Amino acid sequence: MSNLVARVNGVEIKRSDLENAIQGYAIEQLRKTADQLSDQELSELRQLALEKLLARELIYQEALLYGLVAGEELIDEEKSKIIANFPNEDEFYATLKKAGIDAISYHRMLRQDISVNMMSEKKIADLPDPGVDEIQALYDEHPEKMLRRGRVRASHILIKLTEGNEEKALLKIRDLQGRVDGQNFAELARQHSDCPSSTAGGDLGWFRRGDMVKQFEEAVFALDIGTISDVVATQFGFHLIKLIDREEDTPMSLEEATPQIIKLIKNENGAIMLKDWVDELKGRANIEFFDH
Repeated sequence: MSNLVARVNGVEIKRSDLENAIQGYAIEQLRKTADQLSDQELSELRQLALEKLLARELIYQEALLYGLVAGEELIDEEKSKIIANFPNEDEFYATLKKAGIDAISYHRMLRQDISVNMMSEKKIADLPDPGVDEIQALYDEHPEKMLRRGRVRASHILIKLTEGNEEKALLKIRDLQGRVDGQNFAELARQHSDCPSSTAGGDLGWFRRGDMVKQFEEAVFALDIGTISDVVATQFGFHLIKLIDREEDTPMSLEEATPQIIKLIKNENGAIMLKDWVDELKGRANIEFFDH
C-alpha cells in the first residue's frame, strides 16, 4: 500500500497526513481520538479529512502566492481556544500524543488551516450585504432561527480518569454524591474537584448548547435550577453538576436579528462561492490519487 493518498500540483499528501487530519478533526469536532470513533464516524471523518486536505492544499498554495501566511500570534490564539475544551494544557498534549500527533506537526497543521482561512476570508470579503427585502424575508420565513439562544450557568465537581484509576475514581465520585447538597457543593468542589474551576467552587460560568461535550450538555440542560445531577461520565472523568441559573430562548426583533441574518446570508453565499472556487482550482490543478 502506498504511503501517499494524493499529490496536488506536485505536493504530496501522505497517508500520515490523512491519519493526522482524521485525528485532528476527531479531537476538535467530536473531542475523541480516532480509536474512540465508531465505524460510521471514522468513515465520515476519513472522507471529510481527504476532501479538506485537498481543498486546504489548493487554497494554501493560493495563499502562498498572495503572501497570506499565519503568524505565531494567530496560531497561539487558535491553539488556546482548542486547549480550552480540555481540563488543562497537559491533558490536551497527552491527547495529541495518544493520537500519534506531535506538537510540531499540530502547530504546522494549525498554520496551514489558519492561512487557508485567511485566504478564504479574502476571497469572500467583497461579497455584498443582502438587501432590506432579503433580510425581511429570511426573518419572516425562519422565526425558529431568530432567537437569542438560551444559556445556563452551572458548577461541577470533576474526578479525572487516568489509566487504571476508573474504579477508584467512580468510588470517589459516588462518595461525594452521597455527601453533596445545594449548600456544600461549592466547598466540596474546592476540596475535591480536579477541574481548574475548583478554585471558583466549580463554577463554569454561562454557556450555551454546543459549548460542552454531549454527555455533559444533555445532563445540565435537563436539570432544574438548584438541583444536582446523577454521576455523569465523559472522556474527562466523572462529574456531579449543579444548575445555578438558566435563561430560555427569546425571540429577537428584526433590528436585533439583522446582524445575524446578514452574517447567515453572507456565510451561505460565501460557502457557495468557495465551493465553486475550489472546484475551479481542482480543475486547473494536477491531482493524482492513490489507494487510501
